[in-house]
Amino acid sequence: MYASICFLALSSVIHAEPERVILEYELGDNLQYPLYCKVGDINKSSWKRSDVPISAGEYVFDNKKYSLDDKSPPEYNLKLKKSLLKNDARKYSCTEGSKEIRSYILIAKESASIPKHSESSIYSMLGDTVNLWCNATGYPEPTVTWYAYQQTGSGEKLESIGISGNMLGIRNISQSCNTIYQCQAINSYRMKKPVVKNITLRVDFIPDVSVGIKLNGKEILNGGSVLGRKKDRVVLSCSIYAVPPPNVTWSRDNITIGTYHHVNGAIEKSSNTDNFLYELKTKALETKIGITVTLDFTLDADYTFASYHCDAENEVGSNRKTVKIKHVQKR
Repeated sequence: MYASICFLALSSVIHAEPERVILEYELGDNLQYPLYCKVGDINKSSWKRSDVPISAGEYVFDNKKYSLDDKSPPEYNLKLKKSLLKNDARKYSCTEGSKEIRSYILIAKESASIPKHSESSIYSMLGDTVNLWCNATGYPEPTVTWYAYQQTGSGEKLESIGISGNMLGIRNISQSCNTIYQCQAINSYRMKKPVVKNITLRVDFIPDVSVGIKLNGKEILNGGSVLGRKKDRVVLSCSIYAVPPPNVTWSRDNITIGTYHHVNGAIEKSSNTDNFLYELKTKALETKIGITVTLDFTLDADYTFASYHCDAENEVGSNRKTVKIKHVQKR
């Protein structure tokens, strides 16, 4: 007895669910058959498109677009009279009273696409978590894969990240995350090549400064101080990684030698040179976020034995590296 009751209860639950049919169509198609539905009382029945009524009993609200099949009860079938458009992709439900009898999900086949208005630049700080969205649409559902431009010895190269899906999440962002990311979307509907979207991720951080030293063409590893004598040739190379780009200034003690301005890429030399010629040069590093500002000079006077400062500053902050050159008679 108990088993019989359980079976009847389960059967009741199963049949309480309305029947749902999924119909795929191409834009411009006409449905060859009506949307079928069987009801007990037509006067209590209706069709809806999403939540918008199409019919009530035998009355059709938009008879230019829809009609009811002329078959006799219990059939209450809906015909779509016009060619199907994109916005016809909706849920169509047949109800009797408050009970849904049957529903149809119309889905338009579309090649994969990415909205042009979707975000193409993201700004963040070190340590942030960022979500990059592709927002690809289409049916069948597009396959979305992510790529990133990586710096190589021969230039930038687009490489696969190995992640799929409409969203790329990046946690604990570092300096190396500064690049252009690309999502590629494709599906099986009339597509041979994927559609693409580039998203530039800018990670702002305080300038990271280091100074390389050469004395008479030889690299000096002890970067804090250098022992030199007159007529020695010194090259101080200040390498800076920073976003946004920094202004960079070389100074001797408290005297400005020259400043590199990132806006125009020009070097502004100080008018106070103390009859001493400093040569300032700039060179881009392998990554887009780096630059080297080099100070090239000869130790030809007592005042050239001093502390040399490389200061880099951007909107996030500033940083300084100092090299002290000491005068010795013999080495």
